[in-house]
Amino acid sequence: MIGATRTGLLRLPGEEERTTGELARRLGVSAATVSAHAGALRGAGLITTVRAGRAVLHRRTALGELPASS
Repeated sequence: MIGATRTGLLRLPGEEERTTGELARRLGVSAATVSAHAGALRGAGLITTVRAGRAVLHRRTALGELPASS
């Protein structure tokens, strides 16, 4: 189990990059919460994170796109 917030981060549709703030708004959590969970997902190789100026952008990796096994 990875928890509701991490699952939510991985289930957001689309392949485009999303900012920490956008993810926080969509999931109804704080930016700090998204940042902490993004760190765990990044460590597992499920997302990548890049800085673009003042924004931090997150995107699922190919591994993060794989469907969960039943």
